[in-house]
Amino acid sequence: MKTLRCTVALLAGALGMLSAPLQPAMAKPPLAAFSDQPAVRSAVLSPDGSRMAYLARMDGDDYLVMHDFAGTGPDTPIVKVSEYRTRGLAFNDNNHVIIYAGGLQDYTYVNARSEKLIAFSINLTTRKLVTLLGRNDDVYDGQTYLANIAAVDPDGQHVYMALYTGNPGDEPIYDVLKVNLDTGASVRGQTLHGDRSTIGWLVDPHGKPQARQTYDRVGKQYEILLYSGKEQRKVLSEPLGLGNRVIVGVSSKDGALIASDRKKQEFSNIFTLNAEGKPAEPLFKRESKEIDGYIMNANNVIYGVMYSGMYPSYEMFDPALDADINSVVGALPGISVYLASWTQDWSQLLFRTSGGARSERYMLFNRTTKKLTNVAPTRPDVAAQDIGEVTTVEYKARDGLVIPAIITWPAGVAPDKRKNLPLVVLPHGGPEAYDSVHYDWLSQFIANEGYMVLQPNFRGSAGFGATFRDAGRKQWGRKSQDDISDGAKALAAMGWADPKRTCIVGWSYGGYAALAGGAFTPELYKCVVSIAGVSNPRQMIERDKNLWGEDGPYRYWREVIGDLQTDRDAIDAVSPVRHAADFKAPVLLVHGAEDSTVDPQQSDQMEAALLGAKKSVAYIRIRGDEHSLVNKGSREQMLTALSTFLNQYLR
Repeated sequence: MKTLRCTVALLAGALGMLSAPLQPAMAKPPLAAFSDQPAVRSAVLSPDGSRMAYLARMDGDDYLVMHDFAGTGPDTPIVKVSEYRTRGLAFNDNNHVIIYAGGLQDYTYVNARSEKLIAFSINLTTRKLVTLLGRNDDVYDGQTYLANIAAVDPDGQHVYMALYTGNPGDEPIYDVLKVNLDTGASVRGQTLHGDRSTIGWLVDPHGKPQARQTYDRVGKQYEILLYSGKEQRKVLSEPLGLGNRVIVGVSSKDGALIASDRKKQEFSNIFTLNAEGKPAEPLFKRESKEIDGYIMNANNVIYGVMYSGMYPSYEMFDPALDADINSVVGALPGISVYLASWTQDWSQLLFRTSGGARSERYMLFNRTTKKLTNVAPTRPDVAAQDIGEVTTVEYKARDGLVIPAIITWPAGVAPDKRKNLPLVVLPHGGPEAYDSVHYDWLSQFIANEGYMVLQPNFRGSAGFGATFRDAGRKQWGRKSQDDISDGAKALAAMGWADPKRTCIVGWSYGGYAALAGGAFTPELYKCVVSIAGVSNPRQMIERDKNLWGEDGPYRYWREVIGDLQTDRDAIDAVSPVRHAADFKAPVLLVHGAEDSTVDPQQSDQMEAALLGAKKSVAYIRIRGDEHSLVNKGSREQMLTALSTFLNQYLR
């Protein structure tokens, strides 16, 4: 435990004009500083504010660690959690911490392997860790399947978990079970039963139903039912689509139900529902911002919202709380400020701050004293001089559409030397996601290798309104790809990037965009890197349709990529695997062998096609890992290969 103590002590104490050099002058951080998970992540405050729990990555292993704000010694490791793919933490009460994790599971109902969600509870007094519903006959396939905590009982000993239940091979039913935090078992006779059409629940802290969402697969109707005691009332019935109204929680202001609806809305908003289920005037509506998240507790009580944008912004029901949060945002210009946690009485707020030219860190704001203090850096091995400055830029695509983008400058390269730089274009995944100003570990690694990084928010990205998002429909490999290409050309025209030293790197959809760049604009890139990327969209769509039916992911892909019947030829036309002969740049493929999001066959096929066309290709298939490459050593393996590849072709 010597290394653990040293690391915890660190955390406690940290509150050439024409062609820039490829390598910064100073020594680079160790590879683990980027390839490992952050040394501090998922930090949360206890309800009384006396402690902070966080996940710590040390020597490749994950620990649940406790920080006592009144203590003077090193932080206390509570339990090692490396065998789980940890996702996040939450205090249930001052004595119980919930650990969220994931893993792979075979689902007999659809004969598929997919991600499962797991929740653990640890009693901080006994330090006993139990799997919630880990051994319970009520649970589908004997394990949790899409389980989540729907509400927290005020007794501090139980939670209500919504999950699919049933016998192996049967179609599962979405129920709500009352679960004991110290045993992990469900409380018999306390199950809230759904039916085969149930797809969502909203329950109160005592497990009483407030709303239920259903989908009738025969009638193809999506419905919302509201509850008054034991009586239920249908308040919405419409065809299932991409913008259906959904119940998201209850208002902290008056307890009214709050719903969201993306239909016919340029920028998403939320609204309260009256007793008849009719929507009132929109809440928190901004004409230029999407609602990007809800500030809500474990009982689905909504206190406010976070808006989208290159920097997050907030609006709260409580004017005093709104003023305090925005005062912290205003005190950190050029920095993205994320509200990570808060005490039960809202007297203390925990923020994660990221972006600009500073390292990412957690900061604590005391609302009584108005004092903002450093708590811990997330990556203590990455010093200030190791940060590649993150800035924003806009450029016009060839049809005039303005594309917002992020630039990460090479670490150690002064502003007056930022000319004719080697460039890595890094399109995001999704594709319905977006890049904003924050600490991106992959961008920062590339910047520390001496390269400029462009992250374009091409049409089809989320966060910039429905028109911008919908402009990317059926534009895979077409206008969305043009937006990416036009970004590389724009930076070259500005004199910042060297057009002869440009590579494209991407993960997931970004991996598709990288392969599409190599296939459809072969003259633009000196090298291509696809991590867990799609090479054959039609096969991906067919696989999802066969596994989950027309009401699964295919419903989305049909809108975003195309219909398998009417758009078959158009989909094939933008499949990189069918254009292997057009590649000029060498290609690096990386894929986790257990990826359940993008089938590894996508990279297998791309490698075979490139080899068949006698093109340069290297393929790293990482055993035992999934889409995000979270296992010990996986990212280090990927980054080592990426560094070698970029240095070989961009020098």
